[in-house]
This record gives sequence, structure tokens and C-alpha cells, in this order.
Amino acid sequence: MIGCICRWASRFVAAVILVLGVAPAQAQDQGGIVEVISPSGIKAWLRQDSSIPLLAIDFQFQGGGAIIPVEKAGAAVLAARMLTEGAGEWDGEAFRQALADNAISLGFDAGRDSFSGRLTTLTVNRDLAVRLLRAALTAPRLEEAALRQEKAALVTERRRNLTRPNSIAFRNWFRTAFKGHPYSTSLHGTPESVANVQSGDVAGFLQKVLTRRGLIVGVAGDIAPADLAQVLEQAFGSLPDRAPPTDLPQAVPPPAGVMVIQQPSQQSVLVFGHDGIGRDDPDWYAASLVMQVLGGSTFTSRLGAEVREKRGLAYGIGASLSPYKSGALVMGRTATRNEAAAETAQIIRDEWRRLAEGGPSADELAEAKSYLIGSFPLSLDSTDAIASVLVQMQDFNLGRDYWSQRADKFSSVDLATARRVAKKILKPDALLFAVVGSPDHLTATLPAASAQ
Repeated sequence: MIGCICRWASRFVAAVILVLGVAPAQAQDQGGIVEVISPSGIKAWLRQDSSIPLLAIDFQFQGGGAIIPVEKAGAAVLAARMLTEGAGEWDGEAFRQALADNAISLGFDAGRDSFSGRLTTLTVNRDLAVRLLRAALTAPRLEEAALRQEKAALVTERRRNLTRPNSIAFRNWFRTAFKGHPYSTSLHGTPESVANVQSGDVAGFLQKVLTRRGLIVGVAGDIAPADLAQVLEQAFGSLPDRAPPTDLPQAVPPPAGVMVIQQPSQQSVLVFGHDGIGRDDPDWYAASLVMQVLGGSTFTSRLGAEVREKRGLAYGIGASLSPYKSGALVMGRTATRNEAAAETAQIIRDEWRRLAEGGPSADELAEAKSYLIGSFPLSLDSTDAIASVLVQMQDFNLGRDYWSQRADKFSSVDLATARRVAKKILKPDALLFAVVGSPDHLTATLPAASAQ
């Protein structure tokens, strides 16, 4: 995952009501976000909009695939798939039919740090949608036949990925960068580890992560705060109130060097990066601007200009911050002709160093600010997208006033700060490369972690 939550902008300034149980309290200006607390203490952030009869509930539990033992890797992904394969009074077919017949979207995902889900429904079908969600969370059937089918599908996916250059490059990069740390294990596992997963492993994982403590909920759309308080209780109130999995240990910085994984191909895939900064770092906004200058766009970034525009070595290239909780990264990816792999890697190092030593220009900084401030409204293009942002805001402790403050935080970064932070976060001598293909004249300095 090379992603970040840095593409947001301020809007929706309105009064906010803090709801305790179902009783409204004092209003505050928090960017139009209401904090709602159910009778049993389940908390959610709500952005109400009744112009369309649609409701989205996004939620996240603490603990993800990184807590799974390596020999059972893939269990968290299977758990996410199994939750909609029958629950409560509905067998698998009936569950899927209920979703389809009523235009309800319900799905779950496993990440390295968290286990998440999202429910989208028309307002008229809200009660049924919440019943289905509650059943999935509290009474999943986890039937053996369904698990065998999902395991077979995941094993097939894993076998395909054994020969896909992108998958090989990222897998080797993470195994080397996080050697000895839970992040080194592939979230989706290997064909062998997936085959090892039993229903008890899936049930055990769900028992650890599906708890009210550590639960984060973001809601957007057609629902009043008082009604949401009751929906929260109905959906999540029966979950156990126990401690979530403990935080993972912090990873040590990745080693520097080059891995070459030989594969017959006309192109070489390059994945590259080093340790980064956490989302809670005071320099996050300046760092986001620096990374926008370096690799935020194939067409306007420094990497894009040097690798694509000037030399035609790659169709696309990018680099960004990845704020993993236990090992933040600066990471990028590109692909080029085998004979140009060594040159491309050197250009990446050179641009990394040039920006680290000199920082961005005033024009580059202004352009990065304009993009990161102005692009956010475009990302809020659906009710579910807004609900997802509300979850991320809580996950990173950004505060309900984040939307109204975000533009100012980017605007206030001056050139001196951007140049200081560029020197802080960009470490050309620490770059770790994983290269998959048949690259010419590229010398490996580190052994490949795995060809599978």
C-alpha cells in the first residue's frame, strides 16, 4: 500500500452537535462533523446529508494481518471474505441474495494494522442492512464448504502472483525491509500458508479483533444523530468489550542496497524506498508537500520529469509517504526497459539527493500546495468516501476540525521549513531497491528475500 490521507481539503463548515446517548449537547464548530455516542458508549463521527436517501457506515477494528503467524498468513484475508458467506439466520446464498435484492453493499478488508468494513444502503433498507451487519459481526457461520471455496480462490490468486513482477518486487522489498518484523509477512500469504488455514484460525482471528474497544466508526449520509445512536447500538452493541490486540513493536529502518530477482521479461520493475515519518509527526504536512514535488505526479514531479519526460525511460513513476503504524515508509515504484534499469535507479538516487540537499523551489512548493489543497474536494465524490475519511481522521487523531484546518496547515508551510524537512525525510544513501526482470548492468548488493 502506497497511500496516505494527505489528499483532503476543508469544506462543510457548520455547527456540530455532540450527542451523548440520544440527547443533544452544546453545539460546536467542527467542520460539520457530529460526534455521536450510543447508550453503551460506542462512538461515531457523522457528516449528515439528507439530500440523497443514502447511508454509508465505515468502521475499523484494531489489529490486522500482521498479528497472524507466518505459517497461517492469509487468515485475516479469508476472515474478511467469510463474513459475508452466511451469518445468523441467513446461509451464504440467502445472505448474498438479501444484499443484492435490496441494493445493500457490505464488505470487509484486512490490512496490516487493522480490520475494516463498510456498509452502504438506501435509507429505506437501513433496518435490514444493519441486521445483516450485526449478524456478520456477531454470528458468522464460517461453514467449512464456504471456507474451502475461499481458500481455493485465494490459493489460485497467490499462485498467479508468484510470476507477476509487481507482486514479486513488493514481496521481496517488504521481506527485506522488515526482516524479523510481522510486516515482513505477506498479508495474503502463500499458497502453502493459505492451505494451512482452518476454520478455527479464522474464528480465532475474529475473536481477537472484533471488539468494541478500539472500534472506530465514520458515518455519512441520510441519518439524524439520535437515530445513529440507536443504529450504533444495534450494529455493534453486542460485540464484546475487551482489549484489542496490542500494538506491534516498532520496526528498525530497512537496509540500504539493491536486490535483483531474475525473471524473463522485457521490462524491469523497480520498487524503492526507506523509512519515513509517522502521521503524527509535526512535519507531516511539509513532508507531504516535499513528496508531491518529488514523486506525486508522473507528469509534474521531479522523478516524472527526469525519468519519463526527459528520457522516456518509463511510462509512470511515483513516490509517496506510507504511514504504517509500526514502520512508516517513503516508497515508490516504476518499470523500465531492462537495459535502462541501472540508469533509472541512478536517476532516482540523484533526484532524491538533489531535493534532499537543495529542497524545493518556491514555484514547486506553490504548485504542490495548490494540488494538495485543491484536489481534496474531488476525492469526496461519494457518501462512502466521506465516511472513510471520517474513520481515517479518528485513526490518526486529527480532530473534528481537521477539514476546516487542513488548507491552512499546508498553506502555512514556508520554503525554509520545506527545505529543512526535505533534508530530514529524504535519505538517498538509505534507499532499498527490489528489481524484478532481467536488468542489464545492475549489480545486486543484497540477496533477494524470496523469489516467491
